[in-house]
Amino acid sequence: MEEYGNIRAIIEVMNANGVEYVFFNPGIDNVPFLETLASLRAGGQTAPRGILCLDEFVAMTAAHGNYMVSGRPQVVSVHAELGTLQVGGALHNAQWGRVPVVMFAEIQGPPQRVTWRQEAFDQGTMVRNLVKWDHQLAAGEDVREALREAFLIATAEPRGPVYLTLPREVLWKRGAAPAGRAQPSAPAVVPPADNALLEKAADILLKAGNPLIITAHAGRNPRTVPRLVTLAEALGAPVQTANFWMNFPSTHPLAACLNPGDRSPDPYLTTADVILAIDYDMHYAAPPTVPRPDARIVHIDIDTAKKGVPLWGRKPDILIPADSHQAIPALTGILKRKLTAAGQKELKARAARLSAEHQERRKKWTAVAREHSRRKPISAHWLSHCLDELIDEDTLIVNQTISPSAIVAHHVRRTRPGTLFSCPGGCIGWASGAALGVKLAAPEKTVVSLMGDGAFIYGCPEASLWAAGFYRAPYLSVIFDNQGYAAIKGLFREKYDVDNMGADISSPPDYAMIARACHAYGRTVEDPAEVVPALKEALAEVKKGRSAVLDVRIDPV
Repeated sequence: MEEYGNIRAIIEVMNANGVEYVFFNPGIDNVPFLETLASLRAGGQTAPRGILCLDEFVAMTAAHGNYMVSGRPQVVSVHAELGTLQVGGALHNAQWGRVPVVMFAEIQGPPQRVTWRQEAFDQGTMVRNLVKWDHQLAAGEDVREALREAFLIATAEPRGPVYLTLPREVLWKRGAAPAGRAQPSAPAVVPPADNALLEKAADILLKAGNPLIITAHAGRNPRTVPRLVTLAEALGAPVQTANFWMNFPSTHPLAACLNPGDRSPDPYLTTADVILAIDYDMHYAAPPTVPRPDARIVHIDIDTAKKGVPLWGRKPDILIPADSHQAIPALTGILKRKLTAAGQKELKARAARLSAEHQERRKKWTAVAREHSRRKPISAHWLSHCLDELIDEDTLIVNQTISPSAIVAHHVRRTRPGTLFSCPGGCIGWASGAALGVKLAAPEKTVVSLMGDGAFIYGCPEASLWAAGFYRAPYLSVIFDNQGYAAIKGLFREKYDVDNMGADISSPPDYAMIARACHAYGRTVEDPAEVVPALKEALAEVKKGRSAVLDVRIDPV
């Protein structure tokens, strides 16, 4: 049978860019692609492995999770406009997560199709606000070059998703592949930090009485984490991290640690006189806490535009476009060179004070968890503490808890780079599919996914768990089940003094039964004495190759 030449060219470009998997949900339009993938792999030729996802949302979240571990560019294939729409908020999460994913689909429908404005139908408008680039292949255009450009843009810093639409005649064209050879897309190298700006930043930091280092994405490069530790120790400054990656060891004496139950504005951010923001984005649902008006801000980042939203709505005093992996040791070297003996003594004293505060607050978190060991409903403190006691430092945590997020962050300690992954976007439901992608990227590791009951439902659990079983990529899902939109309720209480917004799930679905229907282990836990045995049993099932779901009924946080 004559091959699909354009499809062969597309796969050549994927191979050249190190694509390992294609996460897809099938439609008639991607049949030639799937047929060619299968044919090449059956013949022992190099081609990405297709991962069938029963929902397009899961295809994108799995690609997201896979990238966070592998660092490789990702590919998602869906059916025309309908498949694109079904990806939904997962594409928003990929944008905020800086995920280099090429999503491609067929362009379908008659050419005379128009919108209500009587404008030509443009499929790319559905995703244009959420991608770095979108492109519809024109008649006669080189498909190999178009896909190479897609990878180039997706992997250029700051990374992000792109969208490519292909006419049916391109996808189904028979014959030899077009002439040419696939080349890897080599994005521009990020220039080194301006040394003069680093010198100014060092002067500001050394004069600070209460500096703060804050980061969100530094840990995307695991080798950056020890460099950040060295910088913090050289400056004697606390490090506050958004837990999207393992950016800084949570057990380090300079790791920012709050008092349990403290709902006051962030004391680190509101008292710092100098803030060193490294690879930091404002969260999609930005908290109201802002720095003090006279605080000076030094900002080091690859992404300095921040989608047009400056940090805390303020221009930094010093803005340094740079790769943090290179800029951090350069800044550390300047700080050490400028530091006097008197200054060094002062910084050591500050570090000792911060270390004592950290240890004291850590003891309080442990004490609270133990106090809650018999509390009913189960406390999120106790569940998080038990989980931390049972996993090892190599376990990969995929976390999208919302209401208990601060509790989870303080109890579930992470010390090794590349062992914590979370989602900076606002779309709930990321954790299940992301865990699938993480496990595919690290089959030898134990993967534990943490989520609320809403996130479990939104995350298409049947699709995620089926794929995990079919592709032998088991993981444990722990549901922090507060049975009723606690995050939204908290906002209602805070803003409108309303206790009940009619959003109780007082008779929740049987999530454990959903798991069992997907050939996974499932168990509901309501007694705090059962938490440890249930976690042990579920982890044992995962080690035997079977996914597991623990539905833990907790008190509203």
